[in-house]
Amino acid sequence: MNNVHRLFGHRLLADWKFQYSIWKLVVDWIVALYIVIPGLALFLDTYVGWWQEPPSLFFVLPLTLLLPVAVIFSWSGTLRIFVEEADQLFLFQHQSWLKGIAAYSILLQICFSLFATALLAFLAAPFLLMIHQVDLPGFLWFFLLVFICRVDAGLLKQCLQHRFEGWRYSLAQVPIIGFFAAILWAAVGSIGSRQFYPWLTFILLLMLILLFVYRLSMKATLLKDISLAQTEKMKFANVLLKYTGTYTKKQIRLNKHPWLFRNSGRLFKTRTADRILTEIGLKGFLRHRSNMLFYLQVVGMYGAFLTILPPLWQWIFWGGAIFFLASLGKLHWLEWVNSPFVSLFVLDGELKQKARGRFLFFFICPGLIFLGLVVTFLTQQWLLGIVLLPVGIFLSKFTVNSLIFKVNNSKLHP
Repeated sequence: MNNVHRLFGHRLLADWKFQYSIWKLVVDWIVALYIVIPGLALFLDTYVGWWQEPPSLFFVLPLTLLLPVAVIFSWSGTLRIFVEEADQLFLFQHQSWLKGIAAYSILLQICFSLFATALLAFLAAPFLLMIHQVDLPGFLWFFLLVFICRVDAGLLKQCLQHRFEGWRYSLAQVPIIGFFAAILWAAVGSIGSRQFYPWLTFILLLMLILLFVYRLSMKATLLKDISLAQTEKMKFANVLLKYTGTYTKKQIRLNKHPWLFRNSGRLFKTRTADRILTEIGLKGFLRHRSNMLFYLQVVGMYGAFLTILPPLWQWIFWGGAIFFLASLGKLHWLEWVNSPFVSLFVLDGELKQKARGRFLFFFICPGLIFLGLVVTFLTQQWLLGIVLLPVGIFLSKFTVNSLIFKVNNSKLHP
């Protein structure tokens, strides 16, 4: 590569090919034909229904609900500098090339943030334009502010990552999140009059320019950029590795107390080998904060997805959550059972299967109960919810036992 423009274009194209190869492993033509395409058709039909006949839930939700959605969306913005480990041999001596790659990466992040913000605006349009009667200029200007906030947040978070580590980084985020929340609170509060919008736009654009210049002027960031870039690049690939049972080492933080089960008490009174193995697996999952946050985020996103569906489909997809949570639980079980510590012990295959089934059942139940309560609240069908919640728990137990029975039969009859 004889210039930085070709180098960045080559890196971007190589990354797209890599991510496409990962997605291709998951979404083959069968999945696309029977799941993705029908899912998109159902979503488009539901979205058209929002314009023709808005759901009753839209009339109950206040406009202030837009604030936490906008804050979370804005703070989820990330920045990835397209550098590789081999760049240490060259870019350390050519800082102008490193600045060029960083500048192109920021511009790419701006494009991705614009696309993500347009998608959010597309989803929120019926709620704002139809229900709350927001005029079109105010609607577009509000999401322009959200877009700039997302870009600013991505730049600012990476600047903080280069300056702080561990709890200091978490603590440094608190006032920044408060600042963006205040900006977006003013934007939501004046979405009808837009009296503060010119000032908010000026502040955010000035902040964007200053962060852009500051990020390019930072020195000795290559090694950290490489680490962050690899983490971002392998984010989805690591999920597939876990699902195939490949152990991926987690970061261990010293002097940290787990949220649950700080004291190693017994979960099961009856002490059998499979129950003890289940207990260790559950404690290993619950004591790791990243596991708990991931579980809560996934269940929360699934619950948010249920809110946009018609009542009948809400109950159908609630039942489908059994298989979704079982698949998610299998991911963590395979990662744990193939960890170096557990691999030290010689465990019988039938013992692993019994422990796996009990682990998946306890993994499914909390999320399934929460999602069932969400659907019951949304549909206002309280009697049906009281009946279906125990049925769902029984079906989850039956589903797990069926999966284990099939696995055992496949081993007995190859």
